[in-house]
Amino acid sequence: MREYSIWLLLIIMLVAQSCDKKPDGPPNIIFIMSDDHAAKAISAYDTSLIRTPQIDRLADEGIRFDNCYCTNAICAPSRAVILTGKYSHQNGVVDNFRSFDGEQQTLPKLLQEAGYKTAIIGKWHLKSDPTGFDHWLILPGQGHYYRPGFRGPDTTYIFDGYVTDIITEKGIEFLDSLDSDQPYFLMIHHKAPHENWQHAIRHLDRFADVKFPVPANLHDDHMGKSEAPRDQEMTISKHISLDYDLKMEDTLIRKKDLEQEFFYFHEDAALKDRIREVLDEDDYRLWYTYYAKRVQEYNSLPEDPRIVDEWKYQQYMEDYLSCISTIDDNVGILLDYLESSGLSENTIVVYTSDQGFFLGEHGWYDKRFMYQEAHQMPLIVSMPDGMHSTDAHMITNADFAPTFLELAGLEVPPDIQGESFAGALQGVGLEQWREAVYYHYFEYPAVHSVKRHYGIRTEKYKLIHFYYDIDEWEFYDIQNDPNEMRNLYGQPGYSDIIRDLEDKLYALQEHYGDTDLERFLPTFPDTVTHLAHNRPYILGSKPNEKYNTNDRSLTDGIAYPDGESFQLTDTDWCGFWGDDFIMEMDLGEAVRVSNISAGFLQDQKRWIFLPLKVDFYTSADGDQYNSLTVELSEAMAKDQTLMKVNAEANFMNERIRYIRIVAKNNILPDWHSGAGNPAWIFTDEVLVR
Repeated sequence: MREYSIWLLLIIMLVAQSCDKKPDGPPNIIFIMSDDHAAKAISAYDTSLIRTPQIDRLADEGIRFDNCYCTNAICAPSRAVILTGKYSHQNGVVDNFRSFDGEQQTLPKLLQEAGYKTAIIGKWHLKSDPTGFDHWLILPGQGHYYRPGFRGPDTTYIFDGYVTDIITEKGIEFLDSLDSDQPYFLMIHHKAPHENWQHAIRHLDRFADVKFPVPANLHDDHMGKSEAPRDQEMTISKHISLDYDLKMEDTLIRKKDLEQEFFYFHEDAALKDRIREVLDEDDYRLWYTYYAKRVQEYNSLPEDPRIVDEWKYQQYMEDYLSCISTIDDNVGILLDYLESSGLSENTIVVYTSDQGFFLGEHGWYDKRFMYQEAHQMPLIVSMPDGMHSTDAHMITNADFAPTFLELAGLEVPPDIQGESFAGALQGVGLEQWREAVYYHYFEYPAVHSVKRHYGIRTEKYKLIHFYYDIDEWEFYDIQNDPNEMRNLYGQPGYSDIIRDLEDKLYALQEHYGDTDLERFLPTFPDTVTHLAHNRPYILGSKPNEKYNTNDRSLTDGIAYPDGESFQLTDTDWCGFWGDDFIMEMDLGEAVRVSNISAGFLQDQKRWIFLPLKVDFYTSADGDQYNSLTVELSEAMAKDQTLMKVNAEANFMNERIRYIRIVAKNNILPDWHSGAGNPAWIFTDEVLVR
């Protein structure tokens, strides 16, 4: 009996040693990133809006970081920072309109060189093709929620279903394909909950009967602050749209309400048509019936702006949070797969978002500002040992790359600007960690009209400088004013603190090499250079400010092929209302030209028509001009949906130096709802071959 007991004890000891033994080799890393997911909309952070039990599983088994901040709160720049560990001004992607240089050093390339199998599935949004990945399957542009298309290295795909479910499914397929001995780095990038918040049909009425708490500053008037928060275009009151964002059929809405300032339409008929096409009959009936009820409720509201704003906030939250419910479902599916497959024993799982998001605070949706709701990123990291804790260190998205490299046992290249917080994940702590984070937002003029600004945040204070077309400062005592309602810049009693913060701010700009504030400023149309030919052009009429958010839009090198996905709000388009499009270009010397083309947009629901004709005037010497006219027969065709048409003039290798392009605008025809009014001309890339 004693001998049996000894053997039993030995077996128990061997089993215990086997269980305690960590898997050999570097850890696997799964990086899950949603789009625009505010920390407040994760119940591990805040339970006032939603329960996210699956994301909370990660927090229960890992570390929740309470002070993680983005360096530039907008989609593409944040992704570029995460890939490179470098700030926007260093990696070249300062806004959503510049292409990512895939030749530069990136995290996946470094892991790939060290033997990792690398993959990205889901939203990419960086214009160039992914590099450094053994496998990639990405959404074109923003992608679609229902029956989405994807691009791979060699072909495109369309998958039935809902985008969040599909991204998770394809991520698991990648994991299934791996050699068990090879470490992997998998980036799962969800589209949700990006605007316009189309949720899975199964969650259509997920929050139908829920009354969400209204933020105390939903009706913020921004008094005492700079001009920037007053001039933005991201309010729930005036800018969230009834049809595009809130999915309400415009033909059912009371037309008299259109006269009120607080009723605003986006009028995206193409989106509605697509939903009707991609959903099956039963799902579309559920969709239409659900949102028809929303219209009925809206029509019964009193015409009181505050009441309407609060009602719109409730609908916004319902749709936004329903998208997050599907993300939460899929995090659970992935975690269950990792456990059942045994991969969880050596896999680090990260959950984050590309930035935060305003959920009615300050009266807003969207992001961009350095205020807390957009500036803060959720960050939860689950390590294989299941250590549970919270962490208050000030982390940025530039720190992700060096941290993952250190966890993989690799050296961090000296040119990476972020710092590794691997010690916080391994239980050894962080020595001499930063006491402040730096922020710089560049994308202005642009959609949502958030002015350029940079700033510094410490544990207690925040200082922001808005610049370019204004020169104003804001200072907040975060400890006593966490909602950032009182701008104390210039107020008595704070001068020493502000002066110290300014010194630290300028020191951070020196440290990160962000001292040239002129480098990324837009150039005006009469001085801009054609990127393909390095030649100036002049516009005969000024574009509308709302649709000239990037003054390089006519010659930025991005020419969408016909049929490829594009958006009206992209700065690749230049919009003229009521004016002809007139452009003059000097090539500097007479060169042989075979073709000149200009792209035009047509979307009659939004009053955008192709020009009746486009005249191309060319000259070798500036005195003698030849002309060629291109007529666009589709210009007045009824019921055209969103499409792009190229006007092309072909030349027999003529010698040309001077080019003049004139596109005649339309008056809206009798059959149009705006009959007799001027139309819009939207033009894209002008190419000289």
